[in-house]
Amino acid sequence: MHDIKLALRQFRKAPGFALTVMLTISLGIGANVAIFTLVHAILLKSLPVADPKALYRVGDRDDCCVNTGFMNDDGDFDMFSYDMYRQFGTAAPEFEQLAAFQAGQNMMSVRAGSGTGKAERTEYVSGNYFPTFGLGAYLGRTLVPSDDVPGATPVVVLTVRSEFI
Repeated sequence: MHDIKLALRQFRKAPGFALTVMLTISLGIGANVAIFTLVHAILLKSLPVADPKALYRVGDRDDCCVNTGFMNDDGDFDMFSYDMYRQFGTAAPEFEQLAAFQAGQNMMSVRAGSGTGKAERTEYVSGNYFPTFGLGAYLGRTLVPSDDVPGATPVVVLTVRSEFI
């Protein structure tokens, strides 16, 4: 208690120094919180799926597929056609489940009520996408494999995303 009283007395004598000390400590704490929040979000927090340890990405690298084609220069598969996805599903029993998605610059106009439309990014997924990741819907239903057949009624799942999947 004596040390605290002494520190307060010294701060009262030199308010500029006291302000500098408080600002330095505040910046240090703020920087540490920001860095550890980022580390937690990127490295430590698991994916928001049922069993993230069981997920594998087919392909060696993650520099894929804008318009470069099926295979890049070093032989790594960048992207797959829907037909190849279906062939993998039937010819590769090693996969417990295999889901497909296509994400990119596709945009769709979405509006609420009579408001103006807003362009939102879309992602096209296979019918088993949500069960593969162990994800459900808060309201309504997710896609099912029967939505993946020709002639099926078009289905959409709307989401408000604040982080990945």
